Amino acid sequence: MPYRVLKISFLSLLLTGLCLTSYAGIVVREELESGVYAALRGGRVLYLECHPPAGDAAKSLLQRYLAEPESWKHYRNRDSVAIPFVRLKPQIRRQALLALFPDDYVDESGWWHTVVFQGTEGVETWWILSEWLTGLGTYYKAIAADPHNEALGDTLQAGQKVLIPRALLLDEMKPPTRPIESNDLLDVLPVGNGVLKYSEDKEGPYAIYHIQKGEALYTDVVVRFTDFRENDEIHRACEIIQTRSGIKDVCRMEAGDRVLIPQEMLSDRYQPAGSAQRVAYEEVQKEAQRLQDTRVATKDLEGVVIVLDPGHGGRDQGAAVKSMGLYEDELAYDMVCRIKHLLETQTRARIYITMRDESQQYESVDLERFAHDRDEYVLTTPPYKNNDAKVSANLRWYLANDIYKKELAQGTDPQKILFASIHCDALYNGRLRGAMVYVPGAQYRRSSETPSGTLYNRYAESRNCRTVTHTVAECRRDEALSRNFASNLLNTMRHNNPPLKVHSAGDPIRNVIRRSKGRSYVPAVLRNTKIPTKVLIETANMTNTTDQQRLADPKWRQWFAEAFVTAVTRHFEAKKDS
Repeated sequence: MPYRVLKISFLSLLLTGLCLTSYAGIVVREELESGVYAALRGGRVLYLECHPPAGDAAKSLLQRYLAEPESWKHYRNRDSVAIPFVRLKPQIRRQALLALFPDDYVDESGWWHTVVFQGTEGVETWWILSEWLTGLGTYYKAIAADPHNEALGDTLQAGQKVLIPRALLLDEMKPPTRPIESNDLLDVLPVGNGVLKYSEDKEGPYAIYHIQKGEALYTDVVVRFTDFRENDEIHRACEIIQTRSGIKDVCRMEAGDRVLIPQEMLSDRYQPAGSAQRVAYEEVQKEAQRLQDTRVATKDLEGVVIVLDPGHGGRDQGAAVKSMGLYEDELAYDMVCRIKHLLETQTRARIYITMRDESQQYESVDLERFAHDRDEYVLTTPPYKNNDAKVSANLRWYLANDIYKKELAQGTDPQKILFASIHCDALYNGRLRGAMVYVPGAQYRRSSETPSGTLYNRYAESRNCRTVTHTVAECRRDEALSRNFASNLLNTMRHNNPPLKVHSAGDPIRNVIRRSKGRSYVPAVLRNTKIPTKVLIETANMTNTTDQQRLADPKWRQWFAEAFVTAVTRHFEAKKDS
């Protein structure tokens, strides 16, 4: 975003006790919200400028920014005010700096500042940088002596990159250690050790991210900040971002290189504050917390109903590593059999399975290599032999909805019913490991859906309710409940003995699968299943050599089953009094 140079009232600055006579130069302003600007004069004097409403109406505006809320009275009934940097809330000081210096960023080393002002525009000095970021100008000697800064000289030049070491930074200037609320930083979102900042040009809105040491465009930007899943889609996104960012060689990117990510590619949680997607995401988070605080509880899973869905099957083997005898449908089915056995022998839950392997029945097998068979049937009425993956997926949610309807008729609490579809991932990048959970993104589901074709009329479960419908409130509730269970499961896996790997390149809980050209979808078994709490679990990545070894090990498959059952038990146990 280009700087905007505007004149301000010298009288207004005097009225607020901010004397600028010793600092000539231009005034640069960046808007923080409508009518409120971060301003910098001569490269040295930083303040917040606004035109507050008259009288007591100014209170709500000014108290959002002032470190001492009651000092708002000092600015009452003034047409234009400039609030000194030191009188601002800590998070507002950070926001102002990042707005005025758009190439600045923070990582584990400290705050990286790119010098902007020189000559007639004003002068940036070691002292003023130290004062802004450490609270004391006297630290300037320690900053200048840092090995990263030794070659910069006494006078800072435009374009130079200065490191203010982390140990010297004020707490509010360090890499954030907590999620920041949308009203803390209106145009900055902390992510790990860096931040996302938002801007717009003639090509449209985008997010700015500065590459951290050791990061790559494929895994640490696209996989992390978007919901693209297929390799072709990820590579296409990488090419778009590379071109947009002016990156010549993605293999030679250095820490601090700026990456521009088109806004339409971003996951909901990484959209800018106030956008429809981010607002919807935050509403679901609030609903998830509300439901977590008021969740139903039961002992030994009494009254709980669990519908287990082994992924793929029949002609559809899913992902496969044939040289190792690993087939997704066989692995998923074995894990479901183990989960079923544990639930039936250790809890009082009632268990349904959407599919049956005629030769294996529901017995787990201690195999390290599998042979792919095709004798799996969806347990509709009559059973459907898995010849078509799309038909099979639709019949599974028809079956789940029929189970749900019958359970409700028997008085089962809908929040005590859980649907879990078990799968193995096949991410193209073999460096990625661990479990990922998909939940039904509320804003990506249709209000109604009727699969086309007369074939479905053959099955009682689909005839009973040919069209599935959802309200907006139901979709929000479903995503919230599903996120709560997904979070519980992943936390249980992380703390299992031994720990089970969870996907760490970005959010391991995803609510949509994104495609190019703005297309996106939610898997059918999540999109159309009426059961409120529903997840699709990618237990491990079959293209990763370590995950291949884990999946081949029957002990690991048993550990996953045990972790799943533990997560279910914790999900429905009563909250302990603090």
